[in-house]
Amino acid sequence: MPETTGDKLRKARLARNLSLSDVAHATRIPSDKVEAIEVDDYSQFPSIAYARGFLVLYGRFLGVDVSEQATLLEGHNALHARDYQYLDNTPAPPLSDDSLAPRERSPSIVPLIVFLVILAVVGGALWLLMNLKRLGLSFW
Repeated sequence: MPETTGDKLRKARLARNLSLSDVAHATRIPSDKVEAIEVDDYSQFPSIAYARGFLVLYGRFLGVDVSEQATLLEGHNALHARDYQYLDNTPAPPLSDDSLAPRERSPSIVPLIVFLVILAVVGGALWLLMNLKRLGLSFW
């Protein structure tokens, strides 16, 4: 019986004297997912994309070539352009002339109003402070 990708990964991990938790900590792959990869059980993953990504990450970490298994996983559930109906070669409908005209927008007056309000508040506060000092009253 030929050696599976999971067997290769397990042997490489054991050769380095690493536990599942050591690998999980170093790669940020949950230890139950590492164990699932080592037994070639990809049904434990939420999607094949996760399984493939974790497999490639784990293989790189241990220096094991997992490209063949990763390619098999990629083809298992890969999406292609033909799967999307809106990507066909039908031409887009022509745009009307009014949709090509630039939008005319008048500048907003809100920033000017905000600036004037702030200016009035600061001016009023300064006037009040000056008059209090002149009258001999002070806050500090």
